[in-house]
Amino acid sequence: MIRKYETYPLKNRQENKELYLQQIQKAADSAAAAASKVLLARFRPSSTEALDTFYKSPNALVTDADLASDKAITEALKASNAPGRILSEESVTKLSDDDSLTWLVDPLCGTVPFSTGMDHWGVNIALRQDGDLIAASLPLPSLGESLSATKGNGVIRNGEPFTASSPRQKLSESAIGLEVDGPEEWRTRLTGDLDWIPSVSQINTFASAAYPVALVCLGRLSGAVFYGIEPVHFAAGAMIADELGVLVTDEVGEPIAWSNDDELPVVVIGWPVIHEQLLAAMAK
Repeated sequence: MIRKYETYPLKNRQENKELYLQQIQKAADSAAAAASKVLLARFRPSSTEALDTFYKSPNALVTDADLASDKAITEALKASNAPGRILSEESVTKLSDDDSLTWLVDPLCGTVPFSTGMDHWGVNIALRQDGDLIAASLPLPSLGESLSATKGNGVIRNGEPFTASSPRQKLSESAIGLEVDGPEEWRTRLTGDLDWIPSVSQINTFASAAYPVALVCLGRLSGAVFYGIEPVHFAAGAMIADELGVLVTDEVGEPIAWSNDDELPVVVIGWPVIHEQLLAAMAK
């Protein structure tokens, strides 16, 4: 049995694609499990010990739980001899000399709800090869949910193959997630970009990307819209969504360019029938 990436020549990836993806997924799931363990130990603690917090920029809360999860993910990927580099919300780490592979990581997506004891948080771990997402792990630890996928092989939920569908067929009857990146983004969008909201039955906002994307993938939300979002926050969810048939695009329906690490102005995620209606409502 091949156990370490160093024993698996990179030139043979195409010849042994299935084995390669299995190894990658094991590494991603191992890192997700390590992060989940660290975060659950700090979530709604029985002691009165508070989280150590600071702001790395206005409205960008960071806790020592974020940093501990980031460290756990890095150590788990190193222990798996995972190739490439890690581009995390909290750090950048080189794992090997393979520049074609980047792990896109948000070690705690939903820091604010986590810090106040709400369940609206998760962990994002995705692997990008060149400009294509090929593997992902997305746990919602406090809910006991874990989704993972490799490109072309479907989705695994809590260890079992999984499929889902849209909970509604009409946007006017749907609950849609909405995440806007801070007060300045809100000021910009309130001038007219949110005129589509009355077309929706219910809007939900969670101060997280992992949580609503996972709910879409689980068939509990029909879709979600994000204003001002970096790829590390939703790459894992987008990879899993794609395997389920959920669409992930910009506001005019163009696919996401995963080779770009810059903040994206608008991302629309939804089951096809709802995604089409969302784009039409946003275009009015």
